[in-house]
Amino acid sequence: MRITRVALIACLLSTTWAQSADRLSDAEIVAAEAMPANIGFVDIEDAGFVTPSLCEAQMPSEAIFTPQGWINVQSAIAKKQYLPYHPTPDDTLRALRVISKGCASGTPSGPVCDTITRAVLLSDKSGTITSEAIKQYPVPVTWQNGFGASASCSNLVSLFSMDDMAKVRREHGDFLIATFSGSKLLKIYTVKEKHLKKLGL
Repeated sequence: MRITRVALIACLLSTTWAQSADRLSDAEIVAAEAMPANIGFVDIEDAGFVTPSLCEAQMPSEAIFTPQGWINVQSAIAKKQYLPYHPTPDDTLRALRVISKGCASGTPSGPVCDTITRAVLLSDKSGTITSEAIKQYPVPVTWQNGFGASASCSNLVSLFSMDDMAKVRREHGDFLIATFSGSKLLKIYTVKEKHLKKLGL
């Protein structure tokens, strides 16, 4: 019985450590809130895939945040509204957060927009190594023109563990992000060395 209890306590301690290791510590959260603005964040807009005139309402893009970068942005938004900031459990995850946006445009018959349903990290365009999100959720958006026609689509927030992100990084550290609408591949973005430097990775 004593051995069982010791084993159980060891298991619980191990589980607690594993859970805490997956999240930012209180000290890391305080440090993240105090960072200068725009550190740990980069926005990669669709470059060369489409002309701006085709997506005048919203250009396809990937907004990427490190765990500390996300905390910093959320804290800054709260301060601007004179509100206290209390990180949610998702906010403190030690995960790379990617917000994927699709093309939104206007046509004679009304707005047209792309819904993003999946984002995946790739080591190369062949998908030699891939990393799926540990969590994803849609952000619904509605577009409307002056004649009352509307279209509803969704952007996508994806969380990737930092360990999974490390697996897809190539020799120079860069990696790819592929976005899908259902089974249709929409775009593949390259997270380049300059982006990684801005992210602090």
